[in-house]
Amino acid sequence: MKILLVTGRLAERDVRKLAERYNLDVYVADVDIAAFITPSHLEHLDLSKYDLVLVPGLAKGDWKSLENRKGVKIRLGPIHISDLPLILENLDKIELSHEIPACRLLGAIKTEETIKLVESQSDYKFKIGDVEIGGRMKIVAEIVDATKLSKDELIEKIDYYYESGADIIDLGIPLEFDLEDVKRVVKVARDHCRALSIDTFDRRAIEVGIEYGVDMVMSISYSNIDCLELLTKNVAVVAVERDINRLRRLVEKLRQKTEKVIADPILDPPMKVASSIIRYIKYREIDPETPLLFGVGNVTELIDADSVGINAIMACIAEEIGIDLLFTTEASVKTRGSIKELKVASYMAKAAKLKKTPPKDLGLNLLVLKEKTAVPAEAPSGKIVEGKESDKFVRDPKGDFKIWIWNDKIVCQHEKVTIVGKTAKEIVDTILALNLVSRLDHAAYLGRELKMAEIALKLGKNYLQDEDLNFGVYGECLITKKF
Repeated sequence: MKILLVTGRLAERDVRKLAERYNLDVYVADVDIAAFITPSHLEHLDLSKYDLVLVPGLAKGDWKSLENRKGVKIRLGPIHISDLPLILENLDKIELSHEIPACRLLGAIKTEETIKLVESQSDYKFKIGDVEIGGRMKIVAEIVDATKLSKDELIEKIDYYYESGADIIDLGIPLEFDLEDVKRVVKVARDHCRALSIDTFDRRAIEVGIEYGVDMVMSISYSNIDCLELLTKNVAVVAVERDINRLRRLVEKLRQKTEKVIADPILDPPMKVASSIIRYIKYREIDPETPLLFGVGNVTELIDADSVGINAIMACIAEEIGIDLLFTTEASVKTRGSIKELKVASYMAKAAKLKKTPPKDLGLNLLVLKEKTAVPAEAPSGKIVEGKESDKFVRDPKGDFKIWIWNDKIVCQHEKVTIVGKTAKEIVDTILALNLVSRLDHAAYLGRELKMAEIALKLGKNYLQDEDLNFGVYGECLITKKF
């Protein structure tokens, strides 16, 4: 296949070096930055000898019309030249786009392939509500202290959990509760859940849950074994016990009432977690069939570390053991996003197991603050001036802005108007359109602060105007070179 790479002057050297390796032709457009290339830069070229013309991934324009006029396939390549080898090696697997950069397109295709591979595992042991137990590990998401929520708050939480990827919604009942509140929340949740669980040791709450239609009861142990008589064959039940031999006997007792029995040898918090993982492994050895529940939330909630990596590794450990359900919650700010993280991790872990590879290069990842590859950067040239912060301040005569985050949006308040949006660009563009800023230093300040607010919003962090984002002690250690 004869391929032409189109680039700008600044990237020419790197593009030519790569093109030589793959025996490709290069055209350098009359523009410094490759992303600024448009169809007009190629209009005068004779492209008839090429099978494919790759333009930079971020280049804007009507490439389809140019392709039709030239009679040659003209498509977007990757955003970064470092991704070009991967694209070239997969040209037979993907149909490149006029609008989507090739690297993103390849990533989306890999994601789709991974999801299809995982979902193709259709064998299941039984259903909890409409959810099949088997194949990919299912996510059980607990709403802590559910009886303390109003109807609207409960529905909002359920919707959020489902949007995050929950398979089963679990109503956590506090130790002290009003039975009428249990009835209320179960009835509300029943109308909004595909699969509903109730989490309590209290017989009265379990009885109400079953009466009003829960699909699963958590948790039955030897301390409330009298609840056995309440169970029906359509209700799944989680047997909880640390001693694996006693747990095995408890499972058999529960099977007298229902085939939908799940075992939970209990995942302990950090500093005891290793021994509890061994307990799961030993239980799986003596009972290879009964579905197992893995309480990942016991780990993420009880360690001051970001939940993303913890959820990823715990899901992989769970998949190795043969776990069927991952139990978590988002009871604290530091674990916000855990449901989505575990859902992604469940696909990664299952796909890795099926492919017999580590959980990487799957089109799915849980990289948030760190990246998979480094993009080569060009060394500075020409006259170089060291940046120096100025302490000079002149107030903008058009007024000041107050910036904060509210309800998953950035709020930017001026005396004339309050602007809300999801991105810094939305708000900055609106500020300029409304002519609310007159000084360059003020505009630059707004750009900095609004971008920090956007980053905080995406990461689920606090944002305080005029303060740097807090990345914790680890970040401070890196910055100050102290440990």
